[in-house]
Amino acid sequence: MLKQIVLFFIVIFSVSAHSDVGAPWRIEMVALNNGETRHIKYNEITGETWWSKNLVWSMIKEPEPVSHSAYEFKVVSTGLNWRAIRIDKLSGQAWKNSRGTWVKISPAKQ
Repeated sequence: MLKQIVLFFIVIFSVSAHSDVGAPWRIEMVALNNGETRHIKYNEITGETWWSKNLVWSMIKEPEPVSHSAYEFKVVSTGLNWRAIRIDKLSGQAWKNSRGTWVKISPAKQ
């Protein structure tokens, strides 16, 4: 009986460990009005982002280094184009994708 309990826990912990592999990476897809799709993969910790067209991944460039944090991404279709925005959930800094480069969104001047 003890051997079965130990085996049960080994299996459970092995499955848990394998389910977390690649956990910071997420993927989204948007459909454009012309029937094409765009695929976006991103890392929620590093902020690194890639998009694909015709099975080729292209990195969205960083004009300056970003720190490891907790990032959230939103991607939408706007007809024949798509838009992406990223926010650092800890600092509140946000960026929009502009022609393959992340551009900071500045706070409003008061």
